[in-house]
Amino acid sequence: MPNSSARHASTVALTALAPASWGTTYAVTTQLLPPGHPLFAAVLRALPAGLLALAVTRVLPRGDWWWKAAVLGTLNIGALFPLLFVAAERLPGGVAGTLGAVQPLLVAGLAVPLLHQRATAWAWSWGLLGVLGVGLVVLGPEARLDAVGVLAGLGGTAGMAAGVVLTKRWGRPAGVGPMTLAGWQLTVGGLVLLPLTAVFEGAPPVIDAEAVLGYLWLGSMAGLISFTLWFRGLGRLPVGASAPLVLLSPLVATLVGLALGETLGALQVIGFVLALAALLAAQFNTPDLTRLFTRRADSMTKHLTIAVLGATGMVGSRVVTEAAARGHRVRALSRKPAADDPNVTPYAVDASDPDALREALAGADAVVVAVRTEPADGDFLVATTRAVLDTGIRTLVVGGAGVLRSPGDPALLVADNSAYVPAEVRPVAAAGVAQLRACEAHAHRDWVYLAPPALLEPGERTGRHRRGTDTLLTSADGRSWISAEDLAVAVLDELESPGADRLFTVAHTPTGW
Repeated sequence: MPNSSARHASTVALTALAPASWGTTYAVTTQLLPPGHPLFAAVLRALPAGLLALAVTRVLPRGDWWWKAAVLGTLNIGALFPLLFVAAERLPGGVAGTLGAVQPLLVAGLAVPLLHQRATAWAWSWGLLGVLGVGLVVLGPEARLDAVGVLAGLGGTAGMAAGVVLTKRWGRPAGVGPMTLAGWQLTVGGLVLLPLTAVFEGAPPVIDAEAVLGYLWLGSMAGLISFTLWFRGLGRLPVGASAPLVLLSPLVATLVGLALGETLGALQVIGFVLALAALLAAQFNTPDLTRLFTRRADSMTKHLTIAVLGATGMVGSRVVTEAAARGHRVRALSRKPAADDPNVTPYAVDASDPDALREALAGADAVVVAVRTEPADGDFLVATTRAVLDTGIRTLVVGGAGVLRSPGDPALLVADNSAYVPAEVRPVAAAGVAQLRACEAHAHRDWVYLAPPALLEPGERTGRHRRGTDTLLTSADGRSWISAEDLAVAVLDELESPGADRLFTVAHTPTGW
């Protein structure tokens, strides 16, 4: 299975193609399209592409997704496209691009009330640096600041920022792919714009061969294809990682300008470097970046000494087996340990005894906390987790699915969602949430929390699983599950090749995915 950083890089690269293609809008509008018809251009960019997507996918919204698709389509398409064309016609491409560069900051601000995510100083700093970098690239003494163009650029940017956050909040319905979501929104946006075009612009312009090429490009690569990739990325990347990718739009606009004969001065080169640095830095935060590279270097050069707390439980026993099979030295910690593998050393430990726990963990490279009680005892779970963190040893906590966000409703934790957690299981889910909060509040920072899917049960070791971040993973039929054997594979994969996320989840990947 490819490691998480490779998957993250692949997702970022594909998602980045969307804003990169949007950066060509300025040149295409000014070089190929007839002037004075921004609404008509927006309709041709959105409606045919949306109808094509609906014809291909043959999936229509259901339930509350009718109004959600209407809201997203209006924000991401219906408002954005015409305002973008107005800005492109009334401002130099670089000026319009600089206005778009403030989107990461707007997203960070909106994420607080809508996603309950507070951006770090790291994120704000790089967001501001990104705006500064783009400004140095595209603004100069000859820049025209037309008031209507500026308002149009800011309006389109604000609308799409809201669309990004709401897309992350609402997710996608089970079984609905990114092309379907793109098709819904492009169609809605086109239908919203159609009557406005007739009222404000009247008859369409004369379309020559160059204009045909321009409209085809904007409707395909800069339309359906790019928005499909964009919504795919929004579903897989943290909002703080996806939003800064819009910096690519003005940077690409600048590169296209160079190809058309423009030149860059020294300050513009500096700005280009700053903007790229901000874009890359947004994919990580400082503590996780340090943990990612330092631990990966350690784990790739030697076998680890791994302590497994709860070694006789359903998950712990599988982790012991998987770790030993990979050649690691394993300490199996439990009340009544047993082992017949030369790589496994049994330790009789009472998890409620901090001193005994500290002694058993001394010298270990990593600790896997896989402790559960029946009935659920949140106080015991939190106290044991804190005792492990107190040792200062690298810790991987196998927690509960309750800490994850619900698919389609990110504001609702799985622990509070009766569709996944019936009333009789609510105490177990609450204990897992308390365990994560204990990790987040602890001074020790070298920990990671693995939240399993909704169903975790003994089964087959297939080695096939998907990795996510803070949202419950489900298959096309709505199922969310993994075998304990494959969860153990995910645990060892993380210990051997750490990802960049403190909270992550995994789920079984069916054959053919």
